[in-house]
Amino acid sequence: MLIGESISRAGETSIYGHMATTHLIEVEQVLKGDPGDGNLQVTSTPPTCTVEGSYPYGDPLDTAERVIIFASKQGDEWFTITPAQGVLTFPKGAELPFH
Repeated sequence: MLIGESISRAGETSIYGHMATTHLIEVEQVLKGDPGDGNLQVTSTPPTCTVEGSYPYGDPLDTAERVIIFASKQGDEWFTITPAQGVLTFPKGAELPFH
């Protein structure tokens, strides 16, 4: 779990038979886990049971906002934990929504 900002798209990868967008994340603070030092590539897990496409409600990491990212590592790659609950907007000055 970390706080950061998406600074660019870094490609695509396949997960659960769907193409998913990978983002380069500028890591501000690691809240839990050990993703290593520096920027991190995280793939936005898409909903897989939709007919509207990979991101029917928009890619949650395709934002200029500061966010909290809940991610897990699968092999050598990081993915948001779920399509709907992997990213929370976290404006500067806001308090963490949990303890």
